[in-house]
Amino acid sequence: MKRLVLLSMITLAFSAQGQIVQSGFEAWTGGLPDGWFGSKSSIAQAGVLQVTTNPHSGSSAVQLVNGTPHKRFTTQPLTVVSSTVYTVNFWVRGAGQVRVGLYDGRPGTSSGYSPYTSYLTATSNWTEVTLSVAAATNATDAEFVISVVSTVAPDHVIIDDVTITEGSSIETVSVYDIQFTSLPNGDSPLSGQTVNTGGIVTALDTVGQDAYYIQNGSAAWSGIYVFDSFSQPALGDSVTMTATVAEFNSSTQLTGVTNFSVVQSGQTVPTPIAIQTVESNEEALEGVLVRVTNATCTEEPGGANFGKWKANDGSGFAWIGKELYTTTPNPLLGQNYDVTGVISYSFGLFGIQPRFASDISQITSVDENALTGTSIYPNPTSNVLSINLPIAGVRFQLVDNVGRVVADGSIAGLRTDLDVSALSNGMYTLVLTDGQARRAERFTVAR
Repeated sequence: MKRLVLLSMITLAFSAQGQIVQSGFEAWTGGLPDGWFGSKSSIAQAGVLQVTTNPHSGSSAVQLVNGTPHKRFTTQPLTVVSSTVYTVNFWVRGAGQVRVGLYDGRPGTSSGYSPYTSYLTATSNWTEVTLSVAAATNATDAEFVISVVSTVAPDHVIIDDVTITEGSSIETVSVYDIQFTSLPNGDSPLSGQTVNTGGIVTALDTVGQDAYYIQNGSAAWSGIYVFDSFSQPALGDSVTMTATVAEFNSSTQLTGVTNFSVVQSGQTVPTPIAIQTVESNEEALEGVLVRVTNATCTEEPGGANFGKWKANDGSGFAWIGKELYTTTPNPLLGQNYDVTGVISYSFGLFGIQPRFASDISQITSVDENALTGTSIYPNPTSNVLSINLPIAGVRFQLVDNVGRVVADGSIAGLRTDLDVSALSNGMYTLVLTDGQARRAERFTVAR
């Protein structure tokens, strides 16, 4: 009874300022701090300890002890309001990791929890932390969560002076507002915030079936990846949602989707932006639907590439696939393709992600056999590569094993010797074309 009365007094005392919790962990009942250890707590009661040595203020603080996996230390039930941001401020010291979440029984999820904030690592000095979570539904049984993992003796993680404040309603922003950034690491200026947003669905993950892309218009900074295994929209749906802006392995994305709604189906998907292959590496195009044309396959899919392949239109290579769709049949070395897809960033690489078979079209030639009979020698070579051709007036490119064009030019006659003495040891592709036919020959430089 004492715990419930104290929590009620705290809530009423600060309602005028929007504070719904202010706890210094001074009062304890039955070995637990008043107002805490709600029904969603998963940490062992033995892992919740009152400490009186070096509290941040007052006479005591709470020590949380846990290894792995993470465990939850939650408030008693509280009332939260849908689409409202709550600021959780506290002081922490010790050794271990800590983050914040919210249980509000939100619809559209299997657990009823909000996305967690990123982990913060405690140090030996008291550090003030301010994090935000958003309610997705009206709830009278909500519990705010302090999640801890990998705590280390003797201090583990010690928390003091927690204040939870009710903030303003969730802001409505465009995808451009989320994606546009001047930060060198490409992070969104809204990272960690919960927002209302929406757009046209431009791509669906047919591999993992737990994500899709949305886009506003056809311009830079207009597309974004949405991690959402519950909503299952269709291509061309105009959708709105409440979601948290997150950075996952340096990829800006939306997670924790709630309040999902299909405003209208069957809308026209934004026109792909025409780019050169080298432009696929630009941060501004992350999540945007693009198209490259007449790009040569310079590296076929293989085991080391995990099904991805390289295309180069002469500007620099682009990785193609295979996050949304696995190319079938495999592209052929030296053949040219038009490729449509969304730009993704994963495992430290940008890439174009085709959505289905029609996003990849091979450029056929009216004279496919014109370069049949081409020969190159010696192979391997050290300084000179000799080329014999069946026709004159052929252009060439030398492409290295990472897809870069290292030399190009034209061959007027039927035979020529290329000086490759400046090339480093390794494998190269000689791409020959007369404007209609195209042929690729691989060779090795070895000295």
